[in-house]
Amino acid sequence: MPIPPLVLLNVFVFIVMFSIGLRVTSGELFDILRERTLFVRALLANCVLIPAIGFLLVRIFPLTPDASIGILLLAAIPGTPIALQFTRQARRRLAFAAALTFVLSLVSVAMTPLAVEVMRQPATRNERPMLLLITSIILYIALPLGAGFWAMRHAPAIAGRLALPLGILATVAFLFLMWETRLVRRQALNTIRGRGTILAMLLLLLLSMLVGWLIGGPDPESRRVMATSTGMRSVIVVLYVARFCFPRTNIYMIPLVYFSLMVPTNLLFHLASNGWHKLRPAGEA
Repeated sequence: MPIPPLVLLNVFVFIVMFSIGLRVTSGELFDILRERTLFVRALLANCVLIPAIGFLLVRIFPLTPDASIGILLLAAIPGTPIALQFTRQARRRLAFAAALTFVLSLVSVAMTPLAVEVMRQPATRNERPMLLLITSIILYIALPLGAGFWAMRHAPAIAGRLALPLGILATVAFLFLMWETRLVRRQALNTIRGRGTILAMLLLLLLSMLVGWLIGGPDPESRRVMATSTGMRSVIVVLYVARFCFPRTNIYMIPLVYFSLMVPTNLLFHLASNGWHKLRPAGEA
């Protein structure tokens, strides 16, 4: 029987956060959190600039009410652990990538009720999305990260041997996630076609990545982490909100299609960045 996509996502996030804990000390993580200027820029981008871009897009394009709400939710709610599949490759900025994922996941807890409250279509009052979100952050981000720190401190030899196989296992879980969601994502793509919906989502993705890149500072790895973490919105949280707060609508299809857009876009982005990084020293020599 196929493995449920949400289970695959949770397994992937758990493995990645645990493996990051094996490679980054808690001291390094808190040192990164002291980079106040970079984190303030990240928060302003994710909580102010990207929601403003989403608002402009739904005003420009003649979207359906369901598509407008879905795009506004995506623009308003930041932070997805899926970004770790790409940002964990930033070896020098691995601690920053882990800290940013954790912080943006916490920010999404505050942004979700605000985003639901301002939607034009009345939402069904239900606390379940918030409880699920908080539980997910604790179980699949905070606990495995802490467990990795503990293993790194008390059994460093074992921790060192586990990092590589856990990275491979996380990639396998991510590929299974992409495979298991292929049919439902294709159905959602076919359903919402028209009225510029897909173009609006693609612009949201690309503009969000551009904002992250521009505020990432002079370090290329920081820019890559910021671009991916800012562009990859919290599709899982939006799915929760659509299911429990906006039942009997097609809003849930919007994050599914955005997921289909953001994964290959970020894959191409990181492949191009890696290629440029390898070719640049030879070209300057």
